[in-house]
Amino acid sequence: MSITAHPLAIKIGDMIGGRRGVEHGEVVLDRRRVYILPTRAGILSAAAVLMMLFGSINYMLQLGFLLTFLVASMALVAMYHTHRNLARLTLTAHRAENVFAGDLATFEITVHNPTPEARYSLEFEPLQPAHPLFEAVGPDLPVQPVTDADIPAAGSREVRVAVSTKARGRLPCPRLRIETRFPFGLWQAWSYYTPPLTAIVYPAPEDGAPELPMVASADAEQETGLAVAGDEFAGVRPYRTGDPLKRVAWRLAARSDELTVKLFESYSQGEVVLELGAVDESLNAEQKLSRLCRWVLMAEAAQVRYALSLPELRIDFGLGAEQRDRCLTALALHGRS
Repeated sequence: MSITAHPLAIKIGDMIGGRRGVEHGEVVLDRRRVYILPTRAGILSAAAVLMMLFGSINYMLQLGFLLTFLVASMALVAMYHTHRNLARLTLTAHRAENVFAGDLATFEITVHNPTPEARYSLEFEPLQPAHPLFEAVGPDLPVQPVTDADIPAAGSREVRVAVSTKARGRLPCPRLRIETRFPFGLWQAWSYYTPPLTAIVYPAPEDGAPELPMVASADAEQETGLAVAGDEFAGVRPYRTGDPLKRVAWRLAARSDELTVKLFESYSQGEVVLELGAVDESLNAEQKLSRLCRWVLMAEAAQVRYALSLPELRIDFGLGAEQRDRCLTALALHGRS
């Protein structure tokens, strides 16, 4: 474990900076927030400089003194540039992306550089948090990926930090360590930041789930219509903004100046109520939620109106991205405080 990720180092940094918990608004990495220590290469370099100094003193080598102080001055200049590469940056929380359990949850922050010097080789690493979603994994916790970024002079950049997940629920963004070893790798400057972002981790969809428990429509056994996704080809129509590009009739477009979209005849299969209590009783609670999650995705893909019924919540019939996110969020937070 790097010393910058050690819990004691984090605690000392909080005491020096006077920080507690999540940080809202714009956060400036001033001098009190940026810490610096030599790396292993820097310690070895310092040992080599001392050996050169002792040798020069012992043998009275004038050129040895010149080389020793030249190398030492370069190391001191490198310390200044390493610290400056991180200081005065401004961090702002942007958004969190909801994912399914087992995928990488991403948290996006905006890094602004107000100075006329570009910043290079910045590493953004999520520190392993003490959170139930990770405690459920056991002692062999996954290693979080590190994001590298360069920030342009007097500019900004969106940085996406990924965190591995294993269980459903509400996942707050862990504390981030921003570190740099630019330019020579002799020094490491770092700071900590906890964004006010929270991602929703949906249940992992069940593989090989059974077909949807369909409920026939009350008006008719089967209704038909034309849509850009369906069962049988039924013709073309002019392209409209928002139509999926994969449905464009490219062969016709090659012979004319207008874009057209393929139409298919779709068949409505009624509605479906996804009820937790009606799922196979041989499954445990998490498996039931995974099956309902898969059924939500299947209903969306089939363009079938669906409702969700949980013991503490009922979501009425609907269809579309908003309905999907509402149902998946309810499944993710079911039984969670």
